[in-house]
Amino acid sequence: MGAKKYRVGIIGLSGITSGSPQPPGPRAAWQGWKVGPPFDREIIISHAACLALMENVEVVGYCDLVAASREKFKEDWGSRWPDARPYEDYKEMLAAAEFDILTIATGDHRHAQMCVDGAGAGVRAILVEKPLATSMADANRMLEACAQNKVPLSVGHTRAWDPLYHKVRDMIRADLIGPLATIYASQGGSRAMLFRNGTHVLHAVVFFADAPPQKTWAKLEAGFDDWDEYRGDGGKDPDMDPGVEGYIEFDNGVQAFFSSHKKTLPGSYIRLVGSRGQISFGLNDGFATLQTQEAASGEDISKIINPVGITSNYQQMGYVAAYQELIDLAAKGAGQSAGSGQQARHIVQVMTGFLKSHQAGCALVDVPQ
Repeated sequence: MGAKKYRVGIIGLSGITSGSPQPPGPRAAWQGWKVGPPFDREIIISHAACLALMENVEVVGYCDLVAASREKFKEDWGSRWPDARPYEDYKEMLAAAEFDILTIATGDHRHAQMCVDGAGAGVRAILVEKPLATSMADANRMLEACAQNKVPLSVGHTRAWDPLYHKVRDMIRADLIGPLATIYASQGGSRAMLFRNGTHVLHAVVFFADAPPQKTWAKLEAGFDDWDEYRGDGGKDPDMDPGVEGYIEFDNGVQAFFSSHKKTLPGSYIRLVGSRGQISFGLNDGFATLQTQEAASGEDISKIINPVGITSNYQQMGYVAAYQELIDLAAKGAGQSAGSGQQARHIVQVMTGFLKSHQAGCALVDVPQ
C-alpha cells in the first residue's frame, strides 16, 4: 500500500496560485547576477509549482469563475494531476470532493466566506493567501470558524518559513542586541500597496515585534481620504491601494515606523534596533547584518548573519514548507502554524488601524479589535 496522498483543492487561479516554474534569466539579469549555479535553476514560486514538488500531495479540484483560467490550469498541470476536476463554483467543489487542504487565493477582500465555508465543510487544514482579510470583521469570523471546527489555518506570508527570519528572531529573543526597542520598515516602488505587497513588510514588523499591536497612527497616500474601510480591487491595480506612512506601538513596548511609498526606489527593508546593537536586511537579500559594539573598547563590530539549514534545495521554505507544516498539523489535530491566522490577524489590525488613524486626522488610536 502506498503512502497517503493529501488531497488539495484550490480556489482562485491567479499566477501566484497556478503559474509554472520560470527561467532565471530575466530575474538574474535584473539583480545583476551572473546566470550560473545556483542561479541557473528554475524559479519556483506558485502554489501549484510547489505542490508539484511534493510526492505526498495531489490536487484533486481547482476553481475559478473565469473559464480561461481553468483551461490554463489544466493545460499547465493536467499531466501532473490528470484526475483533478475544474469547478466554476467553489461551493460545488467543496460539496463534491473531500479535501485535506483547501487553498484560497482569490482577491484580497474575498477570502472570508470561502474560509468559513471550507472550515464547515470538513476540510482538515486551510491555507489563505495574504492578506488574511481586509477588515477585522472578516478576520475574526475566519479565525472563529477555524477554531470552532478545529481546522489549522495558515496564511501565505511566505517568509514566516524563512530560516533567516527565525534565526534573527532567535537572536533578538536571546538579547544579543539588547531589548528590541524600535523597528524601521520601508517599502518602495510602484507596488508599494498597503493591503497587497505592504503586508509582507508588515508581517516582518509583527513577526519581530513578537507581540500584539496596541496603537497606531498613519497618513495615507494622497487621493485616499475616503478610505474609512478597504475600497480596493483585490490587489490588481496599484492605483487602487494606498501607500502609507505609519507608526505602531506593541504591548511589549516595541515601536515601529513603517513607510510604504510608490515614488521611491523598489525594495523592502527592515532595521531592528536594540540598546546594544541592530540587525538589518532587505526582505529579498537572504542574509542580514548584525552591528554591535565591543564592550571594553567601544569598537564597532559588523557581522553577516546567514540562515542555518538552507541547502541547495531552496524550496525547503516558502509554500513547500507551509504545506508540509499544514499536513503535520492536520495529522496531529493540534498546533499552530509559523504563519498562523492569529499573526495574520495582527497585520489586519495594523492595516485597519492605519485607516482609522487617517480618518481621525492622523491621531494615535487603538487598533481595531
